[in-house]
Amino acid sequence: MKRVVAGCRSAMEICMITDTYHPTVDGIVRYLDYLIPELLRRGHRVTVLCPKIALFDYSHLERPGLTIIPAWTTPFKVNAYFFAFPNRHFLRALKNSDFVILHSLMPLGVFGGLLARLFRKKVGLFCHHDERVILQKILKLKPSLVRLCFRLIRGFYRKFVQLFFHATERFKRKLLFFGVEDKQIIRTRFAIDLEKFHPKATLDLRQRYSIPQNAIVATYLGRLSIEKNVETIIRALDIAMSQVPNLFAVIVGTGPDEDKILQQHRRNNERFIFTGFVPDSELQSHYAFSDLFVTPTLNESSCFTVFEAMACQTPVITSRKDHDPEIIHLENALLINNVLNAHEIANSVLLLANNPKLRTKIALQGYQLISSFHWQDHCQLFLAGLQKHLEIEPIKRPLVRIRRLLRRRSQKCISN
Repeated sequence: MKRVVAGCRSAMEICMITDTYHPTVDGIVRYLDYLIPELLRRGHRVTVLCPKIALFDYSHLERPGLTIIPAWTTPFKVNAYFFAFPNRHFLRALKNSDFVILHSLMPLGVFGGLLARLFRKKVGLFCHHDERVILQKILKLKPSLVRLCFRLIRGFYRKFVQLFFHATERFKRKLLFFGVEDKQIIRTRFAIDLEKFHPKATLDLRQRYSIPQNAIVATYLGRLSIEKNVETIIRALDIAMSQVPNLFAVIVGTGPDEDKILQQHRRNNERFIFTGFVPDSELQSHYAFSDLFVTPTLNESSCFTVFEAMACQTPVITSRKDHDPEIIHLENALLINNVLNAHEIANSVLLLANNPKLRTKIALQGYQLISSFHWQDHCQLFLAGLQKHLEIEPIKRPLVRIRRLLRRRSQKCISN
């Protein structure tokens, strides 16, 4: 019998299926690290189904109410993400769950969603990726294959997912593009931990990276991969650095395209600093010591890094397209119309580099904006969406043909 929990009618068994988890560190992993403790604090139980990374001990991540089940994982990867598939341990977790939340449409998420419906479970999907960017920019599929994939995605959304979550307007637009009804979509915007991200740097990074005290530091922080538009960002920084002799660029992170990016031609190479992987405990200092943060990517506009930079009172340059309505040009951030135009990005970098008063104004207004975004509010909206859909009439006949086929095969095995 389920326990009664404050703020919700009953404690739920929530199953999260993700194609990325610890020891990998990326946006989805960080999101789960914020959301799951809130769910546990409210009395819910969470099971994470994720790819298995060799030699990594998942047991030390578990705590009361949290179970982690690694999947069967192949050596094959796309954009540094493994292809993984459900194993027998998944079946019990799915069977015991009240709601299954997918965080990806990689094989693990697709098969997990199919199995969840086979067990007559409600399925939700948190939209973190833009499949159009992945299929066209990363996989570089032919238009005919892209159209085929779009039809398959639309079919999967329509038949197997009842509820969709999104944190930014960009991903709502993507969901509508794939034919999801507006009533199925719930906005649960990202939030920030102001104790973890704050304006005072705890590390002397100028000394670590040999950056002069009077230098202006422009920082990019994130994966080094195609969808992050890092090559264009570096070209833009290089253009701006040619006009501002004391401008330094710090590129924080690693990723599948790191080698290609490191080999990219740069006229001001001596003022570029590539940090490689930076532990989570040092991210705050990398934001806080920066004078401006540059992140106009191909598939994001109001992502974690934007909010974290704002919390550290660092002015942000990001994409205008589908940005959240709270982020306003020249008030909380500088917005780029064409993220593939290096000169447009460079002009925004020069505007901030040459105007310390504007930097301060945008930084303070960004901080004021983000300080009202709390993970407790995000979690409450998330749970309200689950509870509402659990009260809807349960799924009576999911995947009837598959169930009948399995029943016939089992009866045939018994008769033989």
